[in-house]
Amino acid sequence: MSCPQCFTGHANPGTPTGCWDTVYGLRTYVAKPANGKEALGVIVIIPDAFGVDFVNNQILADHYASAAQFLVYLPDFMNGTAAPVRTMINMAHMWDETGSWISKPYYIFAAMFDFLPFMYRNRFGVSWPRVTKFLKELREDKRTALPVGIAGFCWGGLHAIKLTHSNADTRTTDGRPLADAVFTAHPSNADVAQDFGNIQGNLSMAIGDDDGVMGIKQVREAQEVLRGKTNVESEVIVYPGAKHGFSIRASRAIPDSKETKQAEEAEKQAVTWFQRQFEAVKHK
Repeated sequence: MSCPQCFTGHANPGTPTGCWDTVYGLRTYVAKPANGKEALGVIVIIPDAFGVDFVNNQILADHYASAAQFLVYLPDFMNGTAAPVRTMINMAHMWDETGSWISKPYYIFAAMFDFLPFMYRNRFGVSWPRVTKFLKELREDKRTALPVGIAGFCWGGLHAIKLTHSNADTRTTDGRPLADAVFTAHPSNADVAQDFGNIQGNLSMAIGDDDGVMGIKQVREAQEVLRGKTNVESEVIVYPGAKHGFSIRASRAIPDSKETKQAEEAEKQAVTWFQRQFEAVKHK
């Protein structure tokens, strides 16, 4: 189940430069390396609740593609049922303590009108098969022999973490893992014992110490679990003062603001992680 913080934040300025295509049966935003350069790896983004049509997610895909010569797929794992951007506006009015109490009931109703259907239509049991089907087709596509990385945010974060587990869902028919590297930022609904406890693949996580979904106590517990996994490479970078959703939905209106810099640092964390993990795959 998602929480209200998963539906708050800002739509940021910028114009996406990628294109749309149907990839393994899903409508997909595709970002390619600049100037026709050869891709060095494939990144699949499992987005936040606002999905593939949210401009922030598309621009992030563009950044990954240009920063490190990645081919980036942002598939519609929500099958057209992502939360509309207006939900952020309604949530902002809901929590605005300076606003009129007369209008509060309207904004509560409007937010729940979008919030509740999203949770039902995109519950894990529905979305997980779409994610694994896409990745299995990608992995088994003989035209694509590149390493595969997963970047999961908020709603998509739990999917990313579970892709580090080792079971029939997370492997191809010949036993290969669906992902060579996994990055997640401020995941939602992750259980430390169950989800972090079963991690068997390398994982990088970006999280704020003021995250209202995964609190700092839970973060420390997850770090302790990961430290005990000697066969797994992991990193958990805690961003001081950052809130849930900061790497995607923090305002970037002021270029030198703390919010902007932390979002950019989380981008660099992901890119550096993928580069290092992909290099290791080459030498296996």
